[in-house]
Amino acid sequence: MCIPKAKGGLGFKDLSKFNLALLAKQGWKLIMQPDCLFARVMKAKYFPTGDFMSANLGSYPSYTWRSIWEARQILEEGVGWRIGNGESVNIWNDRWLPGPGSGRVTCQNMIIRFTQVSDLFDRETNTWKQETIRSLLGEEQLESILTIPLASSRPRDELIWRGDNTRVYTAKSGYRWLITEGVPSKIRILMWKIAHNYLPTLHNLSIRRLAVNSLCPVCQSEEESVEHLFRDCPFTHQVLSGVGTPLSTHNNEISWKNWLAADFEKLNIEACKIRSIAYWAIWYNRNKLYHEGVREHVNDVIGFIKAYYSEISCIGERLRTTNESTAPVWKPPANDIIKINFDASFNRLTRCSNSGIIARNKEGLTMAACTFPWENIPNPVMAEARACLQAIIMAEEMGFQDVCIEGDALSVIRKLKAAEEDRSCISNLIKEIKGKVVNFRSVSFKYVPREANKVAHAMAQEGARYEQPRYWIEEAPHAVEVLVNQEKRNGIHGS
Repeated sequence: MCIPKAKGGLGFKDLSKFNLALLAKQGWKLIMQPDCLFARVMKAKYFPTGDFMSANLGSYPSYTWRSIWEARQILEEGVGWRIGNGESVNIWNDRWLPGPGSGRVTCQNMIIRFTQVSDLFDRETNTWKQETIRSLLGEEQLESILTIPLASSRPRDELIWRGDNTRVYTAKSGYRWLITEGVPSKIRILMWKIAHNYLPTLHNLSIRRLAVNSLCPVCQSEEESVEHLFRDCPFTHQVLSGVGTPLSTHNNEISWKNWLAADFEKLNIEACKIRSIAYWAIWYNRNKLYHEGVREHVNDVIGFIKAYYSEISCIGERLRTTNESTAPVWKPPANDIIKINFDASFNRLTRCSNSGIIARNKEGLTMAACTFPWENIPNPVMAEARACLQAIIMAEEMGFQDVCIEGDALSVIRKLKAAEEDRSCISNLIKEIKGKVVNFRSVSFKYVPREANKVAHAMAQEGARYEQPRYWIEEAPHAVEVLVNQEKRNGIHGS
């Protein structure tokens, strides 16, 4: 009865495991809210000189303490460290590496004098000691460590729940194709069913004893599960390669839904549309083969996908042309406020990004602009956060006192405006940005659609031409100035 519904069970919770999870939640409260009355009482009684994660059961423990202490094993597996100043985290014993896996380093050359993560920092440049890390841990772990941002403010290290780090953000952000304009509702519904494994594949039907033979009708080589049909089947590989959206290698450690989301996250918006249409065509082709015995040639399926994509693209273009007059535009700031727009370009293959920043006054005139290259950027969110940090740094260096910082990175803007503490992969950057607010008379952060952030986007694209940071005072590159003049006219007339 406790087997999930997706696997043919009734989906009842295993009460013993569920109870452990609830008790572990109380343990998490002891870690995250040490000043609450409950935590202070427990600390005074059971771990007065230490912390919950290192506390012993003790003699004559209460039933409450014994229960929470026994649930600590769940936290020990899932808790990791977000690196701040690195002084609280042991290199060899703690879980601090980002990404899937145990989170612990694989020792290649343990040297006792290196014990804390802070020993791997170059304090003068606020960067990682790459040669030291390479000699200790090897190239693969070095690449992972270099994606951890170091804040110049050196905040304290923080315990985090590793199940809520980058992979879960990527999963959520990866579902952008579900709400992509221009894709028919029937395809969105199918994609939702694929992601949640709600399709009547032969594997799912056999679990419910509704199908005798669960072999894939397309390739006749493996059982037809949602993973096989949309990821592992040779026919699927041929189709997706033929339409220009080949599949990435998969990691067996993550779930199907998270893998699918991560794979879509690697695609741009148009490629997401093509992939979604391709999945719809693959499912249609499978049904036609299974129910009618009609097998389509792979080239016919590829041709249909391309034609269908062209058709919906033309419809979308006509709609965009019709709504052009109501499209969002850049608006000049009020009074003496300086408006600073930021954006970032990101190359997933090289893990490099370029920040584009431009500052303008109430007349729409350029006050300053800059491009800034970054290496070892793991995802687009980190790239946008870096760009936002560079925007407020430029404002500080220029001596601006009243600024409005705009960008089309909704997740970054939300974190900056939120009152609660951020614990995501960009938490160090968010804290550093918030820490610089005190250096201004007034600062506001505002989300704008991409259409109102075109100049910053152009600056980020311009940055790809340079290997070093570039700054402009009261001007911008020629191609960008053309856009500035257009937005100046549109913004002032539209005000």
